[in-house]
Amino acid sequence: MELIVIPFAFILWFLAYEAKPIRKDEIGLIWEEENVLKRLKITNIFNENN
Repeated sequence: MELIVIPFAFILWFLAYEAKPIRKDEIGLIWEEENVLKRLKITNIFNENN
């Protein structure tokens, strides 16, 4: 059961992690810059495993 739930939960977390704020103000731009770096780290981890 854990073999199904854990990957599914991780995929849901990853999709929620990529949610972006709608506003394009200074806070939104700072948030976007920080999360672009985080998303790149996650995609690099995925690429290393493949």
